[in-house]
Amino acid sequence: MISTLTRDEAERLATDLSVLAEPHRLLVLRHLRRGARSAGFLAAAVGMQSSLASHHLTVLLEAGLVKRHRKGHFLCYTANRSAVRELHNRLGKLAGTTGAVARAAAEMSNDPC
Repeated sequence: MISTLTRDEAERLATDLSVLAEPHRLLVLRHLRRGARSAGFLAAAVGMQSSLASHHLTVLLEAGLVKRHRKGHFLCYTANRSAVRELHNRLGKLAGTTGAVARAAAEMSNDPC
């Protein structure tokens, strides 16, 4: 049986992963790991229209995975490293590679199935 806490974590993780379940957004995050970039740069780097880049950046912003700041006339985007790291940790925990889930899986290793 799955605990309520784990179910809630799974639902939150599923919501976050749905944001990343779009190839353009994954590519945008890949470029942002190297530092701040403008929407125009990201659109060209990923091979999409500027309006589509703005849409994907807005989705990433609303999910908290990206931050935005103004530099002169430009809006600059950066990966929210702490939020991305937290998402990575939650995925590892739920997948059973860390924490209580990993310990429980190790204890159940005597199961013949």
